[in-house]
Amino acid sequence: MKKFFLAVAAVACSLSAAAEGYQVNNLSSRQNGMGHVGTAMKLGSESVWFNPAAAAFQQSKFDISFGVTGIAAKATYTSLPDYRGGELSRAVSDNKISTPLYFYANYKPTEWMSVGLAFNTPFGSSMNWGNDWQGAHLIQQIDLASYNFQPTVSFRIGKHLSVGAGLMVTWGSFDLSKSLLPVGASTNATLNALAGRLNPALAGTTLFDAAGNRAIASVDLEGKAKAGVGVNVGIMWDINEQWSLGFTYRSRIDMKVDDGSIGLRLIDNPQIAAVVSQALPMVMNGLTPEVVAASKIKTELPLPGSLTWGVSFRPVQKWEFAVDLQYVLWSAYDRLDVDLILPTGMTVPLQQSEKNYSNTLAFRFGGQYHALPWLTARMGMYVDESPVSSDYLNPETPSMTKLAYTAGLTFRPAKFCSLDVAYGFVKSADPERTGSTPATNIITGDISAFSGNYTARAHTFSIGARFSF
Repeated sequence: MKKFFLAVAAVACSLSAAAEGYQVNNLSSRQNGMGHVGTAMKLGSESVWFNPAAAAFQQSKFDISFGVTGIAAKATYTSLPDYRGGELSRAVSDNKISTPLYFYANYKPTEWMSVGLAFNTPFGSSMNWGNDWQGAHLIQQIDLASYNFQPTVSFRIGKHLSVGAGLMVTWGSFDLSKSLLPVGASTNATLNALAGRLNPALAGTTLFDAAGNRAIASVDLEGKAKAGVGVNVGIMWDINEQWSLGFTYRSRIDMKVDDGSIGLRLIDNPQIAAVVSQALPMVMNGLTPEVVAASKIKTELPLPGSLTWGVSFRPVQKWEFAVDLQYVLWSAYDRLDVDLILPTGMTVPLQQSEKNYSNTLAFRFGGQYHALPWLTARMGMYVDESPVSSDYLNPETPSMTKLAYTAGLTFRPAKFCSLDVAYGFVKSADPERTGSTPATNIITGDISAFSGNYTARAHTFSIGARFSF
């Protein structure tokens, strides 16, 4: 049973790891085209998120902005060559399109004060490697999303200075799956011997050979995280008509999962599934799929805080340039503790491990040109440093230092209305990254390193609308 606990712990760990590598940088269609800068810019209702202080500089009484981004991302894995010179294996993820949303609203009851609301999805990921690839025992599929609701108030202090603060209420959901055993493994002698004894037709072969090198038993985990509370505070100094400075701090939020559910899913081959269903309890001290399904996962997932400094420059009326430097406090993910709650109420510590993730920097630059009264063009880029050392690099989060190039347009069919579109291309800063992560075989108890080269790239498409009156 202890070996099975280790496997379930690995599933829960992959949930937390997924949160690590996927801070969403697509929370405004307008700013997506400008490298996602905005800390020192006057963005109307969108400043409620980018810098609450800047919302007080809104010129209209009401401002509303909303939109969606489609993210089409793929990752590739290539095994490392070994001394035997065997054929390299390669896998490409088949991810569904992620669609982070945003909605911002801001109201100015007076010239010196504004109140606003934000709803967006600041963290999330979607990864699907399939059931028959070499690393299925680490991850087959994962979907993770966090949702943030933020009421905000902003004040101007004199003509040039403003402050603002928002209360972030964040919650989330997840589901993921992984194989209990490495796909294609031929060393699980205990399970293979049991299979031959339970079904003579399988004697002399391995279960994976009979299954066509597909996963024969997988663990599914899903659940919801309780709402966590944090703050988003900012200050802005509008120095003159050319220069503005901004600073924001977003606090860490701990997402607590108390009742994640677990399920055991067997291969869709009735003959092999029957054997696995009988054999697994024999090698796992009597643990049955029914007991697994009745147990709960308990863990705590940190969403890191950040500090962002920004500057914007308007050399002439039609041009504006901006730079953001963001320091993300990934060191909040210093350890991971996971517990399994059995149907009897007993709590079993599954994992107590140190992670020692590192804080990172993200540099963003963008510019916009007001070409015509009804048209604005934008371009930008950003570099987002990976917080993961090569010792923790894994297919749940093939986290690279990301390099992105963006472009966008805003059309104004009417004075009070604008439509925003943007495109971004994101790729690894390095052509590929090599890393490994330990994996435990729950039958044999052996620990082996899963190593390989990873690459990742994504295309983003954003559309949004804004109304001011």
